[in-house]
Amino acid sequence: MSNPAIILDYAAVRGFNYQPSYGSSGFELWRRFDAGVIRRELELGKRYFPAMNAIRLWLTHDAWVRDHARFEADFDTALAIASDLGLLVMPVLFNRWHDAALDYGGIYLDHFLPGSSWVQGVDQLSAFTEAIVGAHARDPRIFSWDLCNEPFAYGCDPDTIPNITSAEQSWLERMAGICRAAGATAPITVGVHQGGDCLRRVEPISDLLSIHPYATNLEDVAGYEAALDGFVEFAASVGKPILATETIWGSTDDARRVQTIHYTLGQLKSRKIGWLAYLLHHSLIADAHREEFGPMGGPGNLSFIEADDTLRPGHDAFNEY
Repeated sequence: MSNPAIILDYAAVRGFNYQPSYGSSGFELWRRFDAGVIRRELELGKRYFPAMNAIRLWLTHDAWVRDHARFEADFDTALAIASDLGLLVMPVLFNRWHDAALDYGGIYLDHFLPGSSWVQGVDQLSAFTEAIVGAHARDPRIFSWDLCNEPFAYGCDPDTIPNITSAEQSWLERMAGICRAAGATAPITVGVHQGGDCLRRVEPISDLLSIHPYATNLEDVAGYEAALDGFVEFAASVGKPILATETIWGSTDDARRVQTIHYTLGQLKSRKIGWLAYLLHHSLIADAHREEFGPMGGPGNLSFIEADDTLRPGHDAFNEY
């Protein structure tokens, strides 16, 4: 796999996840696609964070199902805007993170657990993957394809649902196969939310290992640092690069969040792990805004730029790393 635009030194990645400000779900964000807003918010990102060189951009298959041509044109526009600003893009094809306070949408058990739902009667997911990746298989603006955000996320012991883990594994393997058959030259990855078990599950289909190391308790960090060391050791053992594709836990308290920025980025940089922090700009999606803008979950406010486009207090700490 070779692409001259791919960041081969993943330790040098300094970027963000990006969700536009104007919607609360993936479907809404893409159906209300606003190139002007996206350009302004990414320009703000470059202004406040000059070393920013990449974004992780979440896609959604259901907006593509509604209107193939429109979605594909909007995706290309988003890539062009990012490229104009010197940003490479990691598209996220599917999402398995769900939020009880304000759900983002994406993939549910119905989509991959055999016999769980009539939804599986038409394989829209494969068609979406083939169309999007096929059209951008050699696109130098894309530095990696993230098959799915945070798979294997269950609210119960997976052993209570027969075959659930193997079914999700098989689905991810099938999506990876479609990407490669479509000629994808950028590395394939899967952004995992848990520890080593999840990373080991996706390693065989991943060219790049993606972790989501959130330090949720600054008063007890021994487990966090041990986990980071384990990730680095595992990556070295399989000979693959590693990247934090989400990181920096949120808070409604600005000062507390700034402490988390310093601690997290210091730990990642000391281990030569690059990052795509979560989240660049205020958004109406869960945990990306102040309390007055809607429901919030446990992480609090994860945004770096406020709703009025000003920099959140102290969040230029990002630039120190």
